[in-house]
Amino acid sequence: MPVNRRSVTIMSTSGTEMSKYSDTVRGDSFYGYADGLHTVQTVYDQYVGRFHVQGTLSIDPQTEDDWFDIIPASTTGKSFNTGGFIQFNADKPAAGSEAYTFQGNFTHIRTFMDRRHMADGITYDPSYGKINTVILSS
Repeated sequence: MPVNRRSVTIMSTSGTEMSKYSDTVRGDSFYGYADGLHTVQTVYDQYVGRFHVQGTLSIDPQTEDDWFDIIPASTTGKSFNTGGFIQFNADKPAAGSEAYTFQGNFTHIRTFMDRRHMADGITYDPSYGKINTVILSS
């Protein structure tokens, strides 16, 4: 019997937004897959800020308390810190494509582009760059 795996765009361009959650998509566990293997590909364009990958075990997540940060492995050698995010600073913005792999029986997955800690946390500056796209494969 063939395994029906999928890849889906969960965030399109971030444009001038300071912080943005991706769409929430169903993870492996929702479909009954036992391996829990997921990969997120992010395409950055001189991006400055934090990037989180989040999961939940809830079948129907309703509040922020349902979500937690996942610490994936980077395929490019850049590491997520123990705070649950990878940070790109103005002196070394993220550019190009990076992939992050993680394993767990999550029912839903989302990502979070976070710049609340920058300047006033609200006003976008073009030097902050953007995220062009985020794709999840599970």
